[in-house]
Amino acid sequence: MEKCKFCDAQLEEGSTVCPGCGKDNAAQQAPVEETPAAETVAEQETAEVEQPAAAEGTADTQPASEAEATSADQQPENQEENETAPAEQQSEKQEDAKSEAPAAKTGLSAGKLALAVAAVVVVIAVVVALVFGGKVKEPAQETPTEETAAEVQPTIPADGNPDDETCKGTYTITDEAAEADADKIVAKIGDHTLTNGQLRVFYWQTVTNYLSSNTGSYMMYYGGLDITQPLDTQRCMEDENLTWQQFFLKEALNAWKNYVVLSEKAAESGMEMEADAKAYLDSIEDNLTQLAQSYGLENAQELLKVNLGAGVNIEDFANFQRLVINGNLYYDDFQAGINPTAEELDAFFAQHEEDYVASGITKDGDFVDVRHVLISPEGGTTDENGTTTYSDAEWEACETKARELMNSWTLGDRSESSFAALAQSASQDPGSASNGGLYQNVREGQMVPEFNDWCFDEKREPGHSGIVKTDYGYHLMYFVGRTPIWEYYTRQDYILDKSNAMVQELIGRQSVDVDYGAITLGLVNLAG
Repeated sequence: MEKCKFCDAQLEEGSTVCPGCGKDNAAQQAPVEETPAAETVAEQETAEVEQPAAAEGTADTQPASEAEATSADQQPENQEENETAPAEQQSEKQEDAKSEAPAAKTGLSAGKLALAVAAVVVVIAVVVALVFGGKVKEPAQETPTEETAAEVQPTIPADGNPDDETCKGTYTITDEAAEADADKIVAKIGDHTLTNGQLRVFYWQTVTNYLSSNTGSYMMYYGGLDITQPLDTQRCMEDENLTWQQFFLKEALNAWKNYVVLSEKAAESGMEMEADAKAYLDSIEDNLTQLAQSYGLENAQELLKVNLGAGVNIEDFANFQRLVINGNLYYDDFQAGINPTAEELDAFFAQHEEDYVASGITKDGDFVDVRHVLISPEGGTTDENGTTTYSDAEWEACETKARELMNSWTLGDRSESSFAALAQSASQDPGSASNGGLYQNVREGQMVPEFNDWCFDEKREPGHSGIVKTDYGYHLMYFVGRTPIWEYYTRQDYILDKSNAMVQELIGRQSVDVDYGAITLGLVNLAG
């Protein structure tokens, strides 16, 4: 039987796809210089595509390492709401909102990716989501040998500068070698050290977060990043001087540096993690073991190997989580203390206006925040096409119920909190009831006409209430407020800019040393 030229596993008769690593042996291994340029991808971003499935989490929600990121790197958050349509949204309006929203550029800045390595909320399922989008894969049957590595070598760039991430054309080694040098120290910052095993957790989480981001999804869809091929054989679309493997290594090292200095500041400031986070770290091995067994794997170590490669142990993973939790304590507290004035936001927008305008963000237009309680008519007659219609009596009964609820609320304190409580108990909109009926950052034209017109009435003021009828029923409305769209994104970017500068200043005070020649990465099957 033939063997896979990538991992040396036995191929099934008549098949060129390896059952171990999932790679197609018939596929030509060549760099991707001829794939669409980043600019071309950016032009196609607003197209409706079926995006590849990936792990949860985005690269835009965690601390960053450079002070360059502006909203040109950000996907407007109301798009996510469009994709999960609430009852009162209209499909045509959803498509319009998507196409009119500011287009996020594909070039995710290194700064924003650098610390996007884990969510603040720590759950055991994070291991499952690390690489394979929530599904644990079986490990490859055999690991690459020197002979099979030689077959791939022609597509791997030559070794480069020993003092940066281009030091090696490939950092991937066999499982046996990865196990042997897992404890080798590859970086130091102050009194902190980083081993290969610890680095691999940061590396694969960085890869995962990128693949699960909007940018990563577009890159994969349009051919800029092929997860069925080795990352060390593909030229990076973010930085043409690097392979994707070198790019992700650079970002993983940045992430580690950033979390180290942030964790130190948290300790200096006397911050302590919450009790549930401490309990999670104390029970991490037991939880990992249970999770592994639920997926038919032998133990926690096997689970980590499948998702993070050989040579990563439980303490490596716990160290990663510990740094993330402690680092975010300080980072989140720092961000909470940034309150830019109107003058500062205006100046920041002017400084980056060219980037904002290129992303479709001008000083025109508002986002609105609104709460509602949906009361839908009951009964109805459904025809052979699945269309349900309601009689006049059924609509009258619906209106009566809605007005009774509104009158009851009006007789109370008429506060936003009491309205939210009413929505939680009475609203029939599954997309917002649990959140007190709240929809945030609603863009004009996003909702059905009657709902939209009430929200965007120029006379509307915070605290206004009313009743609106749509095809979905009667909506009890509560207007929370409006924010200029430009101000919303500028505020986010201003805070990010100041946070990045803070992190870079902390790193600048430290002595950082990286031994790129000692760094190695185990084999992980992304395509599975």
